[in-house]
Amino acid sequence: MVKLMKWPTLSISLAGLLLAGCSNLYQGVYEGNKSYKDSARTPDERAMTPSPGYGTYQKDREKLQQEDAAKEKNESPDFNLK
Repeated sequence: MVKLMKWPTLSISLAGLLLAGCSNLYQGVYEGNKSYKDSARTPDERAMTPSPGYGTYQKDREKLQQEDAAKEKNESPDFNLK
């Protein structure tokens, strides 16, 4: 009976630990992809042009999304012409 009770507790604890590591999935994917691409570059290339961090990427992405939204707002046709 005791052995049966250990498995659900263990699996719930393990699932909790795994999910805690995935608190920001997109940042993890970005950093992993950046590390993979950096491994293909030479040390000189990495020193001369370091890859931007996730915070910089997120700020640039939000800026582009705002610019696109402003363009769409300005380019929408106005059907209330008199």
